[in-house]
Amino acid sequence: MSLSLGVMAAPAMAGLPPVEPPSSGGGGGLMDTIKGYLQDGIILGGLVVAAVAFIVVANSAISTFHEVREGKSGWMKFGAIVVVGVILVVAVIWLIGKSAEILV
Repeated sequence: MSLSLGVMAAPAMAGLPPVEPPSSGGGGGLMDTIKGYLQDGIILGGLVVAAVAFIVVANSAISTFHEVREGKSGWMKFGAIVVVGVILVVAVIWLIGKSAEILV
């Protein structure tokens, strides 16, 4: 009985998969790996900023469209919000792409 409990309680010796290195390099040592993960985190933060910019532009366009439907605003304001919003989102994505190239 104690032999079967000992076998069941023994640690599993399964081979774990290797840890994936960061996409921006790293692999020379611990500090290089940490630096790579930090760079990946910064790029991920930039993508979150781009997503927030998109949500803000979409929310602004929807609220302006609602104002147009109620007659409080004109279609020119709606068009201006959409055009400026698209330019803003494209600029944010472009800047994030450039910063990702610099970091990597």
